[in-house]
This record gives sequence, structure tokens and C-alpha cells, in this order.
Amino acid sequence: MAHYMNCGTDDERSDFFAFNDYSWCAPSSFTTSTWSKKVDAFKDYSIPIFLSEYGCTKTARTWEEIPTLYSDKMSGVYSGGLVYEYTKEEDAVQQKFGLVEVKSDSEVTERPDFGTLQKAFANVDPPAGNGGAKSSGSPSTCPTKSPTWLVSDDRLPKMPENAKKFFTAKDGAGDGVGLDGPGSQEAGDESGGFATPGSGAPTATGSVTGSSTGSSSSSGTSAATAVRIPPFSFAPLVCGMVVLASSLLGGAMLL
Repeated sequence: MAHYMNCGTDDERSDFFAFNDYSWCAPSSFTTSTWSKKVDAFKDYSIPIFLSEYGCTKTARTWEEIPTLYSDKMSGVYSGGLVYEYTKEEDAVQQKFGLVEVKSDSEVTERPDFGTLQKAFANVDPPAGNGGAKSSGSPSTCPTKSPTWLVSDDRLPKMPENAKKFFTAKDGAGDGVGLDGPGSQEAGDESGGFATPGSGAPTATGSVTGSSTGSSSSSGTSAATAVRIPPFSFAPLVCGMVVLASSLLGGAMLL
């Protein structure tokens, strides 16, 4: 999957790739947790990669992996990660991993892991500048069909004609209309065939002219530069990870 998401022309490749990893359980280390091997495995990967979920699920979570994840041991390859998980679930097994418990639309209670994680982030001193990120890289080779990979065609569908207007400055995405009904994901026309590789182009939504981490600031790019977003400080990144983790959880509950 990782190679598939990073293969083909620039307009075919994904903006990023991420995977879940719960292997760091205290006491552990960069090598014992096998995170060192995961850095080596993706050292030549040419789109941003991060941990879509992390946090031990077997023992008490002390978050001792945080300093390593946001150190130059990993920042040259990984763009951080999303903690598992923001809200307490109803499931008897999964509920112990929630950082907060949502009591109502206006009441959220912090659970013990929240404070422990907060302290771990407060003690992090992330690398200055680009953190050792590569400024170049080549697409992966598309995997061939096999018993474990059933995709035989790497072509992508053309964008449906009626969907193009949502990518213009005039119309934009518009208001959210829900999961069904007119204008939803279940409405609209279908694709009219396959797109020609290279016929499109990645759309830049911003540019990175420098980076700032903690009290240090220097010119450069981060491991997430290819996402093409404006520069941001470390504090909003932490908040963003929590929000995105919550969004991912909500999406998973709908599936």
C-alpha cells in the first residue's frame, strides 16, 4: 500500500501516507520498539509520512516515545503522528485509551492520559530548521499484482464533470450537505473513464519560506513540505493532531 500511494506521476500520487503503530510500550527505546527499522524502511520515501495512530495499547502509557518522535532521529522522515485516541469509546476494551470523555456538546472531561501526554509534549525540544528532511525524492515503483496485492491497473478515474466546479475559486466546496441526498457523496455523476497520467497537476495551497520550532527559527522545509501548506509553529501542530485524531475517530464510527 505504501508504495502504491507513492507511485506514478505527481498528479497520481497521494498527498501523504500514514499507518498505525502501537509498538512502543514502556520501557522501550528507538531500537527495541522497531521504530528505527521503520525510519530506515521509509528513508527514501518522497511524500510526507506520519503515524496515523500511536500509543501503547498493552501497558500503562507514559508517552516516553514523544521525545523520539519529535527528534532528529525521526523528523527527517516522519512528520509526527496522531495520538490514539482523543475521545473515550463505549467499548469496554477501547474506552481506556481516550484522552478525554465527552459528557455533552458543551462538557469535556480530561482523563489521566491527557495530563501525562501534555507533560510529555511540554518537555519536547523539536529539531530546529527542517529537522533533516530531504528536499528531493523519487516516486516508488508501483507494485505488481500478486496474491497479497490484487490491484492490476494503476490508472485513476477521471474527475466527474460535475465535480470540477468544486475546485474553482468561484464555486469552491460549498456548504456541507451530509452523507446522503442531493449534493452528497452518494449523488452526482460517475467518472467517464480513466485519466491520462500526468494530465493533472498538484495544486499548491501555500508555500514554505521558513520554519520555526520552539525558540529557534531558520530557513528550510519540514518533512511535511510536500503537503504544500503554510508554515506553522509546534504548538498549533499539537492541537491539530488532537483535532484530526478526533475527526478520524468520527469517520471510523460511520463506516
